[in-house]
Amino acid sequence: MAENKKKDFDVAPATVEDQHEQMRLFMESYNRNEVKIAGTVRSKYLGEPKPKVDKETKQQILIDGIPQFWEPFRSVSITFDGGELDIKLTKEQFEQVQEGVRYLFVGTKGLNYGQVTDKFHSITQI
Repeated sequence: MAENKKKDFDVAPATVEDQHEQMRLFMESYNRNEVKIAGTVRSKYLGEPKPKVDKETKQQILIDGIPQFWEPFRSVSITFDGGELDIKLTKEQFEQVQEGVRYLFVGTKGLNYGQVTDKFHSITQI
């Protein structure tokens, strides 16, 4: 009984255009500035707002007699297989996440005051 086996030459060879498209896709993924990490939120941290201070007078800035403050620092600590990481989040993202829930964080790498940091723009519950 003869079996229907495919031979190497039964498949049409890739064209030059196919190879160019594969190379384009590879280079696009190679050069993409993208960070992805999945983990379970272990804890949330909300820092105290820091007062805005005038650099010249060293006094706190007042607008219409109201002291001005910087946005408080918001972060979550996530755990994953092989480690743990603290992630800085925006106010909206911080309110979205819950402790004990697993999320996929997607973002980019960038410079922030001379330090390489991750900035996450998408959070999806897994």
